[in-house]
Amino acid sequence: MLISLEIGMVVVGLGLALMLVRLPKAGQSGIIAMICLALMLVSFTQPAFAGAVNGAAITDEQKDLNETLQSTPNDSQYEGIEYAEAKGTPLGDQDITDRIMSKVPDNLKVGVSNGAVQLSGKVKSRDTARAIIEDVKAIPGVHEVSYDLGLKEITQ
Repeated sequence: MLISLEIGMVVVGLGLALMLVRLPKAGQSGIIAMICLALMLVSFTQPAFAGAVNGAAITDEQKDLNETLQSTPNDSQYEGIEYAEAKGTPLGDQDITDRIMSKVPDNLKVGVSNGAVQLSGKVKSRDTARAIIEDVKAIPGVHEVSYDLGLKEITQ
């Protein structure tokens, strides 16, 4: 996606460069400044987007902190949103729902819309919640899992 964005920026830049022939000197310098700024923004943000997409930019310490932030202060609630990497032939929403329902406790509420999964309800522990979330993320066609899970066992 970012490569197509950069190609688009180059095309726009070339188009604007062709327009420069018809502009007075003051207008030309303003357009050149805008083109340079746009190209700099694209080149500076590309590594940030790439890291956010594949998670490679997150260190182990950041993962631990993220795990801590997903729990409420008294460890009675576990909530957050995670993104899955697509593997295999994507399933439709109904197939994803059926597969999730066969793996999770009956008391969990499951919603699926265009590959985005919403889980809510109560589970035994944080470890149980993590296992469920990882199982759901492994289903082909799931690209996002948001969850708000109550924890029956409070860890100390």
